[in-house]
Amino acid sequence: MKMRKLLFSLFSIWACVTAAHASSNSSQPQFYAGVQGGYADTNFNLSSMVATPANGSVALTSASIKNHVFAARGYAGYQFNDYVALEAGYLKPRSTRFTNINGGSVPNGDVSEYAVDLSGKVFLPMAAYIHLSPYVKLGAAYLNATSQGGITRNGSSDFGYSLHPVLGAGIGYDIMQNITMDVSWTTITKRNSQVPRLDLFFLGFTYHFSLDDVKNGAPNYGDVNGTDP
Repeated sequence: MKMRKLLFSLFSIWACVTAAHASSNSSQPQFYAGVQGGYADTNFNLSSMVATPANGSVALTSASIKNHVFAARGYAGYQFNDYVALEAGYLKPRSTRFTNINGGSVPNGDVSEYAVDLSGKVFLPMAAYIHLSPYVKLGAAYLNATSQGGITRNGSSDFGYSLHPVLGAGIGYDIMQNITMDVSWTTITKRNSQVPRLDLFFLGFTYHFSLDDVKNGAPNYGDVNGTDP
């Protein structure tokens, strides 16, 4: 019974903010661009790699792996309406470091990654006065991974390029009229047992370019009374 009441309350809140949103003016189509940065888990482990042929191609039995790294992403997109946007981005996490491999018998190594992604975003409608914009996104990432040093991929060749599904969710807050701050979670999923899953937790800032501003040009700040041409 308590769970039913809780669900009913949450649904009622959502219905209210949606109704308030529907009664307000819809936002105009607009371009936007932004940057994100934060924590990334590259999920590399001992079984992901082996020593290079020059180092005997032996399995990795022990190593210190730094797979919790900083990552940054730049992006741009087009928001068609209050509900749907299309976004492209470039992601670059710091390299995953392998040190003290097999007790020091294998030289240190690392794996560098970068990705180009394209995603569709769907926003949950909320009342304009709340200034929040929850969203989910779904897309694909063209991911490149390259090993260096004393290690290589545990397979017939190095990682190279591969295509991966992208899933994510986040929530934005309008801190200024044209600037949104958001927190988000994104995962670039594992595919065909190649590059491990990449989990991202970001803080980001987005600038929205109003098409009306572009059409009308720069504002006339000397027009105090609105009478100047």
